[in-house]
Amino acid sequence: MRPLLFAVVVIACGDRDVRPPVVRDAGLVIDKKPVVDAPAPGFIGVIAAAESVDIAPRFQGVIAAIRVRPGDKVTVGQIIAEMDQKSMLEELRAAEAALGAAAAAKRQAEVDVEDAKRKALLESEAAAKGISSQSVADEAKLAVKRTEAAAQRAGSLVAAETSHVQTARDHLTDNVLKAKFDGTVAMRFRDPGSTVAPGTAIVRIVGRGGPRLRFAVPPERARALTLGTKVTASVETIPTPITAIVQQVSPALDPASGMIMIEAEIETPGADLRPGLAATVRPS
Repeated sequence: MRPLLFAVVVIACGDRDVRPPVVRDAGLVIDKKPVVDAPAPGFIGVIAAAESVDIAPRFQGVIAAIRVRPGDKVTVGQIIAEMDQKSMLEELRAAEAALGAAAAAKRQAEVDVEDAKRKALLESEAAAKGISSQSVADEAKLAVKRTEAAAQRAGSLVAAETSHVQTARDHLTDNVLKAKFDGTVAMRFRDPGSTVAPGTAIVRIVGRGGPRLRFAVPPERARALTLGTKVTASVETIPTPITAIVQQVSPALDPASGMIMIEAEIETPGADLRPGLAATVRPS
């Protein structure tokens, strides 16, 4: 009786299905949101005046007077600043004195040439008559060449000193600095009494035309910004973005940044849009 019961238990155990239960889909829905591309990074730009010039002297000197202040309206030819004439007059007097000395040295050199030629002629005649040796005549001819070379040097010195005198006279004439065009004084960099080097800006004048938008772009992105392309610029101090139209595209890379420089004309410039404001530029 026991062997039969054991067989029944074994058979019952062998029929059990040991596979893992199957988990069926319970209808779970996953919400898939569309992927939105991030906007392309903008270009760094600046609001610039259509015309801008720094009034600077062509020579070193002392500022005698500045006739304008920031915000003043100026017209073409208006006197902006004057340089001190005292140092210029001293420079002119020194140059004229040096020219006089050089001219006197040149005249002396010319007299020496004539004297050397006269002596050379006498020595040549004496050598031909046997009164003097030929070596003395040859030495006299060399003396002529030496005096002629000295005369040439004296002439070059006169030319150099003449140029110095003309430069001093130009400085005296150019001591008055004038506006190149109608505009507004934007900045004043120096005060009367300051000593400035050639090309040092004293005053900056901006034209009365509308402001421009200038920005730089990588070469690979400049192809899409052709003439007439509309761009949008955001300025922190102005709540509404401004629009501009590309007017100029540089044909070459900027050596310092390796970027392409672009200038755009602002369509509706407001009164609060001032040169120097930074902007972020994007194609419209």
